Amino acid sequence: MAEHSRPMATDLPAPEPTIYNYDPVTVHGRIAYLAGQIPKQNGTLAFSGLVGGDVTLGDAKSAARICAEQALAWVNRSAGGLANVERVLRMDCFVAHADGFTQISDIADAASDHLVEYLGDAGRHSRSVIGVKSLPRDAPVLIEVTMALRRDVD
Repeated sequence: MAEHSRPMATDLPAPEPTIYNYDPVTVHGRIAYLAGQIPKQNGTLAFSGLVGGDVTLGDAKSAARICAEQALAWVNRSAGGLANVERVLRMDCFVAHADGFTQISDIADAASDHLVEYLGDAGRHSRSVIGVKSLPRDAPVLIEVTMALRRDVD
């Protein structure tokens, strides 16, 4: 995607808060560690259940994009803005799926693509994709992201 046509930070939703005892973003030096993001929108889970069961592949991809968008929204708010992202270092994608479902990498691709859409080449990253039995709040997808920052955050 051309540099000028990439989405902007102003296109991001507000980051969804947590009710639990952890920080959504921890910045140490010039590294931002994001807590696992589930597909929350407007205070509720956008999708729930197992992929390949209650959740279709298409819905799981949408869920992964929401997770990536939430990660970007948190970095935008808590780590000096998207312009402060030097690059995404790593993304781990967890997919809660029904027995026999094997397309978990396709779901992770949706999140990876979303990071690159917003950040260009700085959004490219290494990753792992892990199939699991369940995720918090019955979410079908959870992503964790680690980013390198250009400058320290006050």
